[in-house]
Amino acid sequence: MTSAAVQPEAPSDARAAAERFGLLARLRERAEFGDALALLYLLVFIRQYLWPLDSNALAWALSVPAAFVAWYFYVVTKPFPAERAGREFWLLVLPPLVILYLLRLPFPDISWDVLNYRLLHAERSLRGTLFMPGDYFPTPAPYNPAPDTVTGIFRHALGYRLGTVVNLLALVWTARVTLKLVRPFVARAWPRAAAVLLVLLAEHLLYQVNEYMVDLLSLPLLLEATWLALRVEEAEQRRPAFVRVALLLGLSAALKLTNAAAILPVVLLCAYKALAGPSRLKSRELPTTVALTFVAFVAPLLPFAVYLWRLTSNPVFPLANRFFLSAYWPTDGGWDARWGPKGLWEILAWPVLASFEPARHSELGVYSGRITLGLFVALLGLALSWRDRRVRAVCLLFVVGCFAWSAGGMGYSRYGLYLEVLAGVCVVAVAASSLRVMWSDFKPSWRAAVPALLLLALCAQGALALRYALKYEWSMRPTLLSDWRAYRHEARYVFRDRRLKDFMNAETRALFEGLQAWVESGPKSNGVEALIDPALPIVTASHPEYFATRDARQHFVRTVESGPQSMLSLCMPEDLTQAREYIKSRGLTFVGARPVSVPFFSQRRPLGMMLVEATLPEGEEGRATLERFWKAAAFRDQDYRALIQAPGAPTRLRPGERAELHLRVRNLGPVAWPAHGERGMYQVNAGDRWLDPSTGRVVNDLDGRTALAADLQPGGETELTLPVTAPKQPGDYVLEVDMIHEGVTFFFEKGSKTLRVNVRVEP
Repeated sequence: MTSAAVQPEAPSDARAAAERFGLLARLRERAEFGDALALLYLLVFIRQYLWPLDSNALAWALSVPAAFVAWYFYVVTKPFPAERAGREFWLLVLPPLVILYLLRLPFPDISWDVLNYRLLHAERSLRGTLFMPGDYFPTPAPYNPAPDTVTGIFRHALGYRLGTVVNLLALVWTARVTLKLVRPFVARAWPRAAAVLLVLLAEHLLYQVNEYMVDLLSLPLLLEATWLALRVEEAEQRRPAFVRVALLLGLSAALKLTNAAAILPVVLLCAYKALAGPSRLKSRELPTTVALTFVAFVAPLLPFAVYLWRLTSNPVFPLANRFFLSAYWPTDGGWDARWGPKGLWEILAWPVLASFEPARHSELGVYSGRITLGLFVALLGLALSWRDRRVRAVCLLFVVGCFAWSAGGMGYSRYGLYLEVLAGVCVVAVAASSLRVMWSDFKPSWRAAVPALLLLALCAQGALALRYALKYEWSMRPTLLSDWRAYRHEARYVFRDRRLKDFMNAETRALFEGLQAWVESGPKSNGVEALIDPALPIVTASHPEYFATRDARQHFVRTVESGPQSMLSLCMPEDLTQAREYIKSRGLTFVGARPVSVPFFSQRRPLGMMLVEATLPEGEEGRATLERFWKAAAFRDQDYRALIQAPGAPTRLRPGERAELHLRVRNLGPVAWPAHGERGMYQVNAGDRWLDPSTGRVVNDLDGRTALAADLQPGGETELTLPVTAPKQPGDYVLEVDMIHEGVTFFFEKGSKTLRVNVRVEP
């Protein structure tokens, strides 16, 4: 009876087992080397979706299983089976990358960006959101901390030195995707592996292999999206392939927004294939495909964009603030003018010009010219190999990417890593195409010299890049070859460098006991502060952009008023004078400074810093100092909006004649105009000046002033009487009336319209 009851269930159990086996088999069939890092990326972005949870432990506990589920579907839905790398790849490509990684491994990374904000981003995002209660913009670059979360996980697991292995893994993943990109052009395994190694010999890739800078992390995602976009028509189901490309590009953009320059050519290629290519989608498939690709692209970007929007009213803060008008950043300004092209002609020429002006290409001031070589070869390939579809596509991608990088990517070295790799792929593709033509024709031709010259040029560029990589990098640390004794000494700390305080003596640790908050007064210090105590809030006193408006300054004042009376700051000795001025200019009191040696994961290579103490000003005068600080600032640019009318304004006056304008003034902005300030400053008045009508030259800039009787609320209207005095010389003039935020700005300087009256002055 029991046996008979069980037997019908056996086929069902067998089918279930078969299905499970089939799913696992598909997972094994599709999984590749880089998917382990992809799992970590998915974990980090899912964690951002759980930022609203108060419990950090609960958020991570929920994120881990969710990430495994997402990763499983990410792998099994790949449109193509995994392409395995043979032993040739692992024997030829991996050892040089590992050796280059090991050259500087024991020397702790102290590069500018790492100490300036990368470590802070990692410590904060591992514990929750980027900002915490009591902060006032502790980071100069509040970009998505997702890549820093990834590096932070490795750093906490393996220690400070070995935590950088994540960049080595990303570079090996990049090599694996590069292998897939060159496979159609190079058939034999050993030459293909050699080609991959040559492609990776670009110094700006190698500079970062053992640093906590994050540019390498998104590179394999961009290349994977490129490889898939080139093959999308081969997929059995093209819609999922397009969606997957969008997801890879969205992950790349979320890891680093400047990847937009690399994303553009891939998007254009996909758009062509979806709309006009030989395997274009059917019209009924397009709306759904566009919607799904949009969702896939936006999904990794959404949680941090929403977080920034709620915090600053700008989802890409501080970028594009001319459009979003956040109160916490100026609406003007932009990219650091030291780097990249200036003007249209330099934008067009920058892929070539960068090789001749390396000091404008990066702070390191050297460049082996990979992108320049790639552009030359890509244009040559388009001329010689136009009929080869694969070569044509790679060359077009690179050419479009070059000019997108020059214009949108600012032509800066670290934002062009994708092009560094794609340039090498272009050289390999064009050289291989020329070889195929030569062997198929069996005729002597000048084309026979093309592949040899191209590969020789790539080898020469790679050799120069390797030379630079041995000499330079962003921390400018020594290497195994240049300082063997120090290398051997520092190597003893590998796996033993998880906490910065473990390297401090009792006297140094005592300096930071009882500390309740940091004040940020200079660069290259908040990373150290975050490592000393990541749970403490940080308020910035430096970074003038965060103090451009009255709203921003008032937020700062209210933040420090609700915090501890005394705060400490770390800065470099050369920055002490500037730090003192920053602290004083924000209404705080500079108490003093003393030197402190911070053993940055090393006893032999400490950071010589200054420990600065700052306090809130005391008493009524102190309170008045803080009030003066925020009231002395401008409103946001968009808040300066006025409608000024003067019915019956005189159009004829005698030289030097005094008259009165009866004004009707309306506040069109969203904030109240103060009628009273301090010592004639910071209130809003009406004023006039006289202009030459033909040239716009100011004839009399300080004519009349009249004050508001009371604060004018948004949408409110008031009547004012403004005394004016005609110029002493006869002629035609323009009498211009504007509102003035005294000691701060004229309204017209922020885009408000003035009242203009044409007046003839005659005897």
